[in-house]
Amino acid sequence: MSKSNLPLYWAYLAAYLAVMFGVGIYHARKIKTMEQFLVADRNVGFWRIVGTTVATACGAAAFIGFVGLGYKTGVFGIFFWLIPYVFFGLVIALVFGRVIRRLNLYTIPDAFALRFGRSAAMVPSIIQIVVYSIPTLAIQFIGMGTVFATFFGLELHLAILLSFAIIFGYTILGGMPATILTDSIQSMVLTVGLLILLFLGIHYAGGVSRVLAITPAQYWKPMGPATLGGFLSLALTVGPFYLVWQATWQRFYASKNQKVAVWGTSLGTVLTGALLSLSFLIGIIARGYLPHDLRPDLVFTEAIFTVFPAALGGLVIVGLFAALMSGGDSFIMMGSASLARDVYQQFINPKASPQRMLVVSRWSVVLLSLAALSVALLGTGIVPIYLLVVKTAGAAVVFPFLALMFWPRATRKGIVASMIAGGAVTICWHLAGNPYVMGAVPGYLSSLAVLVVTSLLTRHSPGEQVKAAYFHPLEKA
Repeated sequence: MSKSNLPLYWAYLAAYLAVMFGVGIYHARKIKTMEQFLVADRNVGFWRIVGTTVATACGAAAFIGFVGLGYKTGVFGIFFWLIPYVFFGLVIALVFGRVIRRLNLYTIPDAFALRFGRSAAMVPSIIQIVVYSIPTLAIQFIGMGTVFATFFGLELHLAILLSFAIIFGYTILGGMPATILTDSIQSMVLTVGLLILLFLGIHYAGGVSRVLAITPAQYWKPMGPATLGGFLSLALTVGPFYLVWQATWQRFYASKNQKVAVWGTSLGTVLTGALLSLSFLIGIIARGYLPHDLRPDLVFTEAIFTVFPAALGGLVIVGLFAALMSGGDSFIMMGSASLARDVYQQFINPKASPQRMLVVSRWSVVLLSLAALSVALLGTGIVPIYLLVVKTAGAAVVFPFLALMFWPRATRKGIVASMIAGGAVTICWHLAGNPYVMGAVPGYLSSLAVLVVTSLLTRHSPGEQVKAAYFHPLEKA
């Protein structure tokens, strides 16, 4: 691959973007309400739910980050990241999917507002918007900007601005309907691209036998250099977050019925785990033809640049863009749903008309995207950012979510205090260098302790529904 191939790469990319924007423009003309914009009119079928589940999970952290982790540490990341993701992803789908779909809401904070009253939605809204959606969207901008810089020779800041324009542009046009349809297309494109990169990488490295011969033995150890306790601490830092990942909840709400919500997301989760396992293998294989001192976040793009002829390389670049765009549009929709529904409609204008809420939803996309762009222009490092936001959001929201589902004695004051404690302790522990205990363990324990003690010491506030949502349907006003 060389600079002489740039016109071919631009042609591939232009054709792909034309399809994506065409989908956005098509749906922009059909969307009339917030329900259509945020949850696709709650009428998404099985295979589109499968496709959007796969595509949403396969963003910059998954592709660029996981290939780099495979190159640096081996299969350890499969057990640290993917097995917890698949396990907890199946738990939320198989155990809670029907209940969440039955709520027929828009966001996770919506569920807290329904059971504990409107003020209980503010803290989880801030967590969803500020702690998770903005940083993870920024990661997609950084990832796509890195690709533009590597393959097209653009200056990085200009490349990030171009990435913002692409992802923001087609998302604000078509909302969730366009996001889900383009995700379905992108899941197929990125699957083909990843498989091509895997097999060509093996060929370029000299075959399977040579890869096995030159790869250090510790690269094939499931726990890598970690002890069992350290491994479990790391895995539990990542996994529980996926119980409260708003991307999954929005797909439950968008599904046409409870059966589609459960089985579509379950199959999508399993396929994601299998697909992303290839990312780690690609990273390991890359040690056979790339320098061993390469920065991990450059491995994916350098692998493409090294092993591909022009025609196939252009296809894989499109697959990489598919992964970044599918993550980006989903994170925009997550954050904008919380801005529009959980902040504006809950606290500013509860009586807003459907048409007004559609306008607010589109403006929420603008605000969230600009905030993420600011972070992207300042931030560096994909995996460290993602790990921090995942463990912070998980520690803050997981135990309150379980209380919402199973513990009638939980009170509004207990829920809010628990979220603040879990998030604050996790961030402070991270800034202190994670002494004594790794990961988010102190945050989770703090959240649980504060939830139980505060709930037992306080009474239910007016407006609370004193019932466990898992066993007794919550009543809407």
